[in-house]
Amino acid sequence: MVGHELDELNNKFFKDATRTPVRIEEIAQGNTAPLADYGSFVWDDIPILFHDDISRRFITSLLAKPFVILTGNSGTGKTRIATQFAKYLEVDEDGAKNWELVPVGADWTDNTKILGFYNPLANDGKGEYVKTSIVSLIERANAHSDIPHFLILDEMNLSHVERYFSDFLSHMEVPDQPFKLDGYPGGFLPFPANLFVVGTVNIDETTYMFSPKVLDRANVVEFKPDEEDILGLFDGGKGSQEIVPAGESVARAFLSLAQKIRDPGYQSTLEMGEVKDFFKSVYDKVADSGFEFAYRAVREIRQYVCAAYELEEDKGTFDLERAEDEQLVQKILPKIHGNKKELDVLLHDLRDLCGPDENPKKMLSHAKIGQMIKRLEQVQYASFI
Repeated sequence: MVGHELDELNNKFFKDATRTPVRIEEIAQGNTAPLADYGSFVWDDIPILFHDDISRRFITSLLAKPFVILTGNSGTGKTRIATQFAKYLEVDEDGAKNWELVPVGADWTDNTKILGFYNPLANDGKGEYVKTSIVSLIERANAHSDIPHFLILDEMNLSHVERYFSDFLSHMEVPDQPFKLDGYPGGFLPFPANLFVVGTVNIDETTYMFSPKVLDRANVVEFKPDEEDILGLFDGGKGSQEIVPAGESVARAFLSLAQKIRDPGYQSTLEMGEVKDFFKSVYDKVADSGFEFAYRAVREIRQYVCAAYELEEDKGTFDLERAEDEQLVQKILPKIHGNKKELDVLLHDLRDLCGPDENPKKMLSHAKIGQMIKRLEQVQYASFI
């Protein structure tokens, strides 16, 4: 593929419009490009603590796109799993760690809580840029570009996300554009390609709903513990397993795999024809109702499926059906919302694509769509979150 053709594809990939019709067959794999190799990062080498379904989906999502939303009721373990994985890949950088847990406040009405601000009265009237812990984390990430850095925003929707996080949303899509900060030394803060952002979301009367713009830019992983796991706590607590950092080599291997998968020139040995056919069927259904997905969604679905494949040491055991199911429920369903007239036919059609009720092939999606249909029947309105 020649340079101008690749530029044209990249322009399509970063297109912001969410209702632009897309032909899945237009998404190209491109040419390979050399990337740093720090060894393998596969499930067999990861502690058993992360081998449950939710952890697997969370880690795979991080590899596919450095922005993941963990949603669910309060107390289901969203913050715990995010901090546990950050601790597993923790690296000490001159007394500071490569991750930050930042609780979002109800007063976050602009980006100063994220990116800081210039105070002209500080430093005896000489002026000084007031940095946040997030700015310091970004600086460390820029200084240690071969180490992954994790920003965990706890209770992300306690304030309107678009009010304080819009700069981040834009820069994650065009990472080569630095933040322009008035008063910051040099005026610009580069956006690090090795920064991973995790947002936890509680759903109650104290929080705000996410817009399709936010949901479209993330994998949305829903936490819903099994009844047996919840009630089993009456028999005695499981305790909290201590996390031992794996070391710099494992952290670098994780980042190397993420960069490999997200590189425009990456070519997987996995045949994507079945994935394309399934999501073409999904596209045909959602497009009729105005929920069609565009280039970004297709690119990120492909990256997720490839990440799931790369994590399997024995490629012969890879479950493609499961990866398709996870992307339907994490990338497509979160944006679907509306009243009974808008969604009734669509939700039933999507559930049919998941297989028969008695033995669905896409179990996660089938169950979630069933919940949305039930909600639609009860209150005449349904949404993913």
